[in-house]
Amino acid sequence: MQEIKETNSYRLALKDKILDAAMNAFMKRGIRAVKMDDIAQQLTISKRTLYEIYEDKEELLYRSIIKYDKLRLERLTQYAEEGHHVIDVILEAYRIKMNEVRTVNPSFYEDIMKYPKVEKYIKEAKKQSRGKFLDFMQLGVNQGLLRKEIDYNMVPHMFDAIGKHIMDNHLLQRYTVEQLFVNFFLVSLRGLCTPQGVKVLDEAVTKIQ
Repeated sequence: MQEIKETNSYRLALKDKILDAAMNAFMKRGIRAVKMDDIAQQLTISKRTLYEIYEDKEELLYRSIIKYDKLRLERLTQYAEEGHHVIDVILEAYRIKMNEVRTVNPSFYEDIMKYPKVEKYIKEAKKQSRGKFLDFMQLGVNQGLLRKEIDYNMVPHMFDAIGKHIMDNHLLQRYTVEQLFVNFFLVSLRGLCTPQGVKVLDEAVTKIQ
């Protein structure tokens, strides 16, 4: 019985190690450039063991992204629960995203939507988060930081369009993350803010630049 428990504990720990190693490799080198052999060798496990846990590369990518998204959401939730207002939380989300983009191979973003299971997950996750997003924006309105006349159902489409434009035109290769942040995201976010929100936003941005 003890041996079974130890085997199960080892298996669970190994599953997590594989996900972490895979995500780091995918982000560093791009998804298509990473082979299952590479991950097995990095962790000094057999290819057979790897395939026993994750049936193929798409399943491994899928599980890695789910774990990564969960950790990022937990971090932002904790940050919000510490008493930060809506604009602070939005900027923290973008701090996380900018730090990610600085270290991630642009090929990762180009490759990711070539995997149907992953593409479906990303689209469904966006749909499921839409209600929480609207509640979050309403909190910003209640705090006097976001304009109440905005149709916030349309805002995710705007930011999706910005992100798609950046990727389709390979702007990450032409401009720094900071330039894209200031000239795309920050300009758009200011348009959602009340005068008080703009003041809070400008003060917050000054601290992170």
